[in-house]
Amino acid sequence: MRFEVRSYSHAVGEFNYHIQLTPAYRREVFENAKVMKLTIAYVTAKIKELRVEIVEIRAGPEHLHIFVANCKNIAPCKLIQQLKGFSSFMMRKNHWNLFRGYLWGDKFWSEGYFCRSIGSTTTEAVEYYIKHSQDKHWVDYEVYQSTLSKFK
Repeated sequence: MRFEVRSYSHAVGEFNYHIQLTPAYRREVFENAKVMKLTIAYVTAKIKELRVEIVEIRAGPEHLHIFVANCKNIAPCKLIQQLKGFSSFMMRKNHWNLFRGYLWGDKFWSEGYFCRSIGSTTTEAVEYYIKHSQDKHWVDYEVYQSTLSKFK
């Protein structure tokens, strides 16, 4: 995807963000592929509804990276509030049985988040990071699981 300064009716600029969301208690809910796919689907649906472009979206075992672009009409905190609220509600309402052993109460996401504004000089680097760096989390997780299984 090519990034450049855009001209809007009353603004000129770039509005790109790297967002990281973490499930409550930093639990590894995304080790379940179905939970990961459903969460990504709900987040993606909400992003499209808000008319924001998704550059990349990937999950590690216990976090979700989202790279969005052209977010001129919504503040990052409002965008994140919408994403977390909608996906949490839909996951708990429709798929609670998939992660019941990991989370409890009315929470799906932790209270905090990471968000960084991305300038044109680093957009490719962030896109590359989100696309390729998540594999290391899964390798570490597999090593952790195999080490843990030796003690069972």
